[in-house]
Amino acid sequence: MDEFMIPSASGEGGLLFYGRLPTDKTQPIQSFWLRVTDHNLSATGQVYAGYCSSHPVPLFEEMARQWSGWPGKLSWASLEGELEIYGSQDRLGHITIRIELCSSTLSDNWMVAATVMAEAGQLEDIARRAALFFGRAS
Repeated sequence: MDEFMIPSASGEGGLLFYGRLPTDKTQPIQSFWLRVTDHNLSATGQVYAGYCSSHPVPLFEEMARQWSGWPGKLSWASLEGELEIYGSQDRLGHITIRIELCSSTLSDNWMVAATVMAEAGQLEDIARRAALFFGRAS
């Protein structure tokens, strides 16, 4: 899988993970790109996995395991802090996936935040597709 998309259930925008390096999924991931789109918004940034093969598969798998609800927010942050992902859920089964993407952790660079809505029934498929794109956590 060369890319991994989470379309927003609200009908506008989504998250597109692409440009995985190395492309060989048997190798630990070093970096990937993320494009976030929403109403009148489009932002793209590169995320580094570094030496520890950090990626959000465990977050998506935990959300799928707890599809019927979890207290508070589940979260994941990239090794260098350029991407943070938060998952929360309301009582009706709507999932909010919030991302905060920045060009670097220096204070004078850009930062964008956006929310993608999903349904609880989508979580297992999201986790499966994430594992196909990123590989399994080490």
